[in-house]
Amino acid sequence: MLEVSEITLEKLRLYTDRSHILITIDAPLLGTVMVFNGRVLHRGGSYVEAEKIGISIGFPTYEHIVAEASRFWILDKNGVRRLKCREEMAELLQQVQPRTRVSQAMSSSVQPAANG
Repeated sequence: MLEVSEITLEKLRLYTDRSHILITIDAPLLGTVMVFNGRVLHRGGSYVEAEKIGISIGFPTYEHIVAEASRFWILDKNGVRRLKCREEMAELLQQVQPRTRVSQAMSSSVQPAANG
């Protein structure tokens, strides 16, 4: 069983950066967040000023929305939109994680030779 609480904004950003897809994260009581190419897309000024998010009452942080999200809409390069529940999204992110860990291990093991 996968730990569904392991879905974080950072993992979603990494996933979208590698796959070049758009994910709309939906927490019905709190709001939505859109992530594309590793970046959080900010809402327009007509909805809320960016400075109020996470500070003012009624505007939760993006991380809080991700933590409470129950639906993840994935729009791929071909324009196909698929709905993933929290468990399916956690599994999808889990498939990407091993590559991240291997890449980090390889980059940390390759260090330049010190001049002596």
